[in-house]
Order: sequence, then structure tokens, then C-alpha cells
Amino acid sequence: MSSRSSRRDLRDEFEQYRIRSAHTNAAYKIPFGGDHLFVKVYGPKEPRVSYEIRRALDGLGMRQPVEYRSPSRRRDFEKEVLRHWEKNDYGVPAITENPFAELSHLPVLTTRYIEGMTIREFIRSERFGAAEKQEQLAALFLDTGGRHRVALRTGDNRLFHIDANTRNIILAQGVLYHCDFEMGRPWESPVRCASREVLKLLVSVIEDMGTSCAEPVCRTFRETYTEDVVYDGIEEGITGRPFQGIHRFNDRRKKKKDPGRVTLYDILPFLS
Repeated sequence: MSSRSSRRDLRDEFEQYRIRSAHTNAAYKIPFGGDHLFVKVYGPKEPRVSYEIRRALDGLGMRQPVEYRSPSRRRDFEKEVLRHWEKNDYGVPAITENPFAELSHLPVLTTRYIEGMTIREFIRSERFGAAEKQEQLAALFLDTGGRHRVALRTGDNRLFHIDANTRNIILAQGVLYHCDFEMGRPWESPVRCASREVLKLLVSVIEDMGTSCAEPVCRTFRETYTEDVVYDGIEEGITGRPFQGIHRFNDRRKKKKDPGRVTLYDILPFLS
């Protein structure tokens, strides 16, 4: 059975359990054993042409970011990171054995479903006031800083969550759980990995809260995150890139197209 027809059959059988999202992977919340399992079936990324080209380059041994690897290799990487985080007592969904025989021929990841709300949902909810949201953000930033401190000291690149946007961090009964580890460049230095996570997180939080919140969000971050070497890495990674004129032009073009868009140049002044 081809991969395409397999995915079609899967959609037909499990459509009622499908979780709607913008991702190209298929995700499901399936009742099992009195609880629920999260099932993720890996597929090609969009835009398809660039993904297929870079996946081919990866297959030829030319190093590519994790997100351009084949579905099975992305699954294997995510499993490795999830197990590593769990071993080190960081909050991630627990991997379970896949109980669905009909999925055994597909690149699939099965984990315990985390009942909670994403940080994006928390930020956008009217149930919580500004003070409560600031307190939770401070806890998130403090949690990130503690993990980074360990990762930087030990040189452990697997303790970073490169795609740490607010949709990929879940708050459940006061505990923060990270999910979706399909992005990264494992060969980069720990400082560079930390910088990528910090920027992804801050941009995502500020976009959810509104651009007017850039300064107070970054101030809260600076009060809780104390890794100076990462701040230096962030500044160098943004202003030290060649062709600054092109980067700043693209920055202005993005913001003209989408006024609510938050870019690296927006937050850099508040992190210096």
C-alpha cells in the first residue's frame, strides 16, 4: 500500500478523532483504555518542492535541519529527544507503544495525551488577568532558564526545544509540557541552540499578546533568564549576520504585509 493511500485510509478510519491544525502531519486524539492517546503520523512538509529537494540532499549525506528529514527520520529524532527529556525529568508527553496495528506500516509516534491548555490559549483567554498571565510567563521563562543552564554546562544539545512556540507548550495542572521536536540543527553550538529557542519563544509570546507588549514581555524575560552568554549570542546572531541591509529590508516587507508580525529586530532592543 502506498504512503498516500495509507494516509487516506487512516483519515477515513480515524477522522472523528483528528485534531485540526495547520501542520502537515496528521494528529489524532484517540480514546484508549479509559484515557486518550495522542497519535502523530508524519508526512511531507510544505512547501513540498523545497522539502523534497532538501530531503534528497539529506539522503545524499548533505547535512540538513531536522525539519527537512524524511518522515521516519523526523519521528526517530523526536522519539530520541522525548526520551532524553523524560530521563532528565523535564516535562514532555510520555511515549507509549503503538496499540493500533493498522498504523504499524506508517511513521507514527504515540504518546499520552496531555489534558491542558497551550500557552497560546492561556495568553489569549479572558479568564485570566494580566497579573496572572505575567506570573505564568515568568514561570515559563524561569523554567527555560534552568534547563538551559544545565544544557550549557553539559553541552547537551538535546535539551533545547527549537520550535518552542506557544502552541507547543502545554500547561496542565501547574506543570509545563513541551511537545513537537521536529525542528533543529543538532550540530550547532549549545549557545546557538539556546538563542534559537529563546527567540522563537519570545516572538511567539509577543505575537499572541500584541506588539505593544514587546517591552514588558522582554523585561519579564530578562528578570528571570540570566544566561548572559545567550544574550550575547542572540545579538551576534541578529546583527552579526552578513547582508544586514537585505535582512532589514525583508524585515520591513514582512511587517508591511502583516502589521502584527513580530521580527527579531523588534525584540532585540529590549534584550540588549
